[in-house]
Amino acid sequence: MKFRFQEYRRRIILPLAGLALAAYYLLVFLPLGRRAESLDSPLQKAWEKLGASLEAGQTNVSAIDFLRITNQINETRQALGVLETAKKQATARIQWDPSVRARMNAPFQLVEYQNELGKEIDDLSSLAKTQKVVIEPAVFAGFPEHTGEVRQPSLLWPALAAIDGLLRTAFECHVSTIHSLEAPLGLTNAPPTNALERLAEIPLEIEFTASATNATRLLRCLPLRAEEIRAAGLPEAPPEKPVLFVDRLIVRKQAPDKPDEVRVSLRAVGFVMRD
Repeated sequence: MKFRFQEYRRRIILPLAGLALAAYYLLVFLPLGRRAESLDSPLQKAWEKLGASLEAGQTNVSAIDFLRITNQINETRQALGVLETAKKQATARIQWDPSVRARMNAPFQLVEYQNELGKEIDDLSSLAKTQKVVIEPAVFAGFPEHTGEVRQPSLLWPALAAIDGLLRTAFECHVSTIHSLEAPLGLTNAPPTNALERLAEIPLEIEFTASATNATRLLRCLPLRAEEIRAAGLPEAPPEKPVLFVDRLIVRKQAPDKPDEVRVSLRAVGFVMRD
């Protein structure tokens, strides 16, 4: 009797256990498996994307060289550090004299600018005579004026300072004649609309005649500050001379009977960091 009862219980319990296992598989294990696959899918896609983005375009996820990736990240960080250092050096290099920055940051006064412009023309005209440099009338006519095209008048101050530094340096380099000069600010000094437009150009276009040696000296002086010019053994320059960069340059022989004399058409550019 006892044997029959155990057999009976075995025949009842085993099917029930099987049904319970089947129910667990269908109701618990399968959903968990699907959930695990859904969680694994983003990781798998990210892994494949990482492999495809590598230089070799790897798609075999097991072949990804994580040591190489780590080295590349370190190299990128070092490059960003070098770039940041270069940015700081460049920003410091294009800074203007404190007196110019003070005038730029103050409210623009047209009367003050016109007075300074007239004084500058008188001083440069007198200095040119002392240095025996011929200045044609078109030079002073090209000095920057406050017109409707000038949408940011504060940039007139660095433009005037750049002209002063350029002409005084040209005098020290003993150019023989300055034919023309212009500071076309109208198309380059619109107020900035975003952070990428904070750098404003101060373009200067000048044409002069000089010996090839003196013209070369002037070109070498343009991107240097006064102390750098002295250290290089070049002619003196005003202490507040701004840094100018050569944008365009045309050099022509002046005459067959003057083989060492050249006529130079130059476009130089200074830069201002605007607030």
